[in-house]
Amino acid sequence: MPTTYIRRFNLKDALSDTEVLAWWKSLMEEFLPPIQHVPGIRSVKLYSGAGALRADLRIVLEMDDAGCYERLLVDPAVRKLLGKFYGAIDLKTSTQTFVREVTPELIQALSSTPAAPVERRTARRKG
Repeated sequence: MPTTYIRRFNLKDALSDTEVLAWWKSLMEEFLPPIQHVPGIRSVKLYSGAGALRADLRIVLEMDDAGCYERLLVDPAVRKLLGKFYGAIDLKTSTQTFVREVTPELIQALSSTPAAPVERRTARRKG
């Protein structure tokens, strides 16, 4: 079932502006491309809150299913870069969340009685 992984983090306070800039460049040019090639990864995006690219940051992965996260961690191209990623973030304040998309299939799977498939509809805006 479609799953989204969100890692929220701050960079370590001890990093200089030069180190922060180099980390961001490396993240964009070296780290994201191999993630995008892991089977089942639909997208990977970076978000920044009000922390000037040092704090309140998020990496968001949209995946076919939660198992894609494990495949990501053991992918040789990604694995060799994980140390650099985790080495710059403050793991004491970092959090991670997995959320799954609510689909008709999920509702049916969680139902205690067999039911006919639920028709999937897309909401349309008026106007």
